[in-house]
Amino acid sequence: MKLFHFLSEEYALKALKDQRLKVSRFSDFNDPFELTSMTLDDKFNRTVINENKKKIDNLFRVLCCSASWNSPLLWGHYGDKHKGVALELEVPNKAAEAIRYRKSRENVDLEKLFSQKDNEAKRKFFELCTTKYIEWSYEDEYRVHLMDDEFYHDSGHDFFDLEGQIAIKGIIIGAMNKTLTKSNIQQALPLGHEISVTTSSVAFKSFNIVQKKDKPTYLVKGES
Repeated sequence: MKLFHFLSEEYALKALKDQRLKVSRFSDFNDPFELTSMTLDDKFNRTVINENKKKIDNLFRVLCCSASWNSPLLWGHYGDKHKGVALELEVPNKAAEAIRYRKSRENVDLEKLFSQKDNEAKRKFFELCTTKYIEWSYEDEYRVHLMDDEFYHDSGHDFFDLEGQIAIKGIIIGAMNKTLTKSNIQQALPLGHEISVTTSSVAFKSFNIVQKKDKPTYLVKGES
């Protein structure tokens, strides 16, 4: 499936050059309700969830993506205020999990859920962990969850290499980016790699980010 990952121009060029992407802990995210889509008015539930949040935070890293790149909010929040880029990624369907959105938190008997210890209970807990408040739905988010043997630590950050099933297939340049050039991309790309480049712009009749009309998508091949 095709997904989009937003970041600054600087880190996008590094990702192309090194063929790797930075991944995050859940505790790094900007949502204080992360992993807590269930009601927690019960003390037992709060204790169980806090313990599991710590375990999950240590075991997993996450690559956050969106199903499209047209939302100005996505660019404003994650694309360096429209001066960054969106990387077009090719991701296997089974590797990405769609985030669910709800208007209210779900009432769940966690004591009963955890006592079951079967596949259905695991599925339900995972569903709770991938559910967010409905006002986040503009992100149309998908996540790639990585276990501790699928990422590595380098210079204070966690990364995973793009040598497996996930690949960068294209770049969408932010509507307010004035610095990223074809030459920059060619120099960053490894020899033999090829990606598409699309230049974005603000739409004339809607509040969307769209492809710039006088800038057709073009291909760039690596020369480094």
